[in-house]
Amino acid sequence: MSTPSSLQATLDVWFQGRAATRTAWWVVAFVALYGVLAAAQLIIWIAAILSIGLVLVTRGGWARVPGARIYWLLLFCLLLPGLISSFDALNLGKALSTNGRLLAYGLIGWFFLRLAPTEEQWGRTVLWLTALLVLWSIDGIVQEWRGVSLSGYPLFTGLPEGHKVTGSMGLDYGPNLAVLSPLLFEALRLHGRRWPLLWLALPLLAIAISLSASRYSAGLFLVSALLCGLLWVRGRSSRSYWTPLLVMSLSLCGLLLPLALVPHLAERISLLGTSASASPEELNIALAYRPELWQASWQLFIDHWVNGVGVRGSAGAVNPILAASSIFPEVMLSRSWHPHLGVLEIAADTGVIGVAAYGVFIVALVTMMLRANQQRQGAATALLTIVLLAMFPLSSTLSIYSFTTGSLTWPLLALALGSYVRCAVSRVTADEAASP
Repeated sequence: MSTPSSLQATLDVWFQGRAATRTAWWVVAFVALYGVLAAAQLIIWIAAILSIGLVLVTRGGWARVPGARIYWLLLFCLLLPGLISSFDALNLGKALSTNGRLLAYGLIGWFFLRLAPTEEQWGRTVLWLTALLVLWSIDGIVQEWRGVSLSGYPLFTGLPEGHKVTGSMGLDYGPNLAVLSPLLFEALRLHGRRWPLLWLALPLLAIAISLSASRYSAGLFLVSALLCGLLWVRGRSSRSYWTPLLVMSLSLCGLLLPLALVPHLAERISLLGTSASASPEELNIALAYRPELWQASWQLFIDHWVNGVGVRGSAGAVNPILAASSIFPEVMLSRSWHPHLGVLEIAADTGVIGVAAYGVFIVALVTMMLRANQQRQGAATALLTIVLLAMFPLSSTLSIYSFTTGSLTWPLLALALGSYVRCAVSRVTADEAASP
């Protein structure tokens, strides 16, 4: 029977062997399974249970991995305010289950920190990840063209504004593509000069995002393109400004092309433009009643400003306020509504305590992203950019606390930190070896 120390040594050797491969296939596989969200969720729960077992068997050795302290500190920026808000949560069951899920993300971090891709692996890995984005983009375009996706999912119809392209990923199709878009930009940075055909993937992805009929996704995609372009110039990955300008131009062309071909998309944009200075009712209709949601969520925050109403509590607590609105449709009160604005959701659920901790999370994330970019750590920079987009303060689609957001944010954050810390350790080791 192996001792805890020998088991830990065996595990370390196995993970070191993965770092020696040419492509980080496990990263590609996880992102692919994220396209089938139930599979990614199952992996997360299995990994969390295994981590508990390995911590016990190795007598804590499993938890000692470079980057784990930073990862847990960032996780506690959401977990700690969530726990504090649970003391007087309006929906204690949801609060406890969400905090339990956040704790599970901490446990899986020990796996993903060890599986972080090296810079040597990153070039090939990001090509395969880009291939996934291209496949998902084609899936959505085929769904618009034929009425069903490649896997047989029909168009999402019955909406007042028309239909939505969801591909095989469901209603989160547009936001997910926009959040993962830095993978394509990274592939263009690394391989765009050698393989010019790779640039065709950019308008293809933009077209798919536009067809999703999510205006926020289109805006987030442009934010991603601008951010990645600025990182290229700041990190001197590009010798001139023409590359970021080309990225923005192709992105805009891809987003605008469906407006000329699919009438209801152009109508949504024109409705938004004509309603900007119109009555509150028309503006709410144009923005899918987001202003009423934001106003009600703000009122909820004012009433519970210290520690909020508990994680995911705003989804139910906001309904009585919406019911008193003369604008919000009564028929829409049958479902729960989260605030549809990232920082406002944090505020309503966890109060000023949560907002302060969330601010620390965002500042730390941006700081590490800029440092990794300055040190030309491609893997860490791209993955941290994805995490920033997933946890974007102005997110108006997915809940910050949702399984969809969490299943991407925390595993990729662990991969980013693992790569970031590994490069830092290698640099220190090289400096010590070079010193007399």
